[in-house]
Amino acid sequence: MKVEFSRSGGVAGIRLTATLDTEMLPREEAERLRRLIVSAALFDLPASLKSTTQRPDQFQYRVAIEDGTRVKKVEMDEASIPEIFQPLLDYLVERARAARKIKRS
Repeated sequence: MKVEFSRSGGVAGIRLTATLDTEMLPREEAERLRRLIVSAALFDLPASLKSTTQRPDQFQYRVAIEDGTRVKKVEMDEASIPEIFQPLLDYLVERARAARKIKRS
């Protein structure tokens, strides 16, 4: 399973990105990511979730998943994130921040 994640916007406008492949992750991490994706019901979400009220400087998220023949892309703003999706986003933000720290070193 391959996952591409990006977060843009926010006050500082700093973009976060992460690309993950469960084939390249340690087994425990790969299983954690799979569980988060299933729990988030990602494949059941519409392709776009946008709130009706636009707020300045809110984050915009994009998650794309390729799992065998299944492909799903979801874009959302921070005001429209389903509660069930938040743990997956938290994990992806954490991974993106860790990858950015490694690149700086």
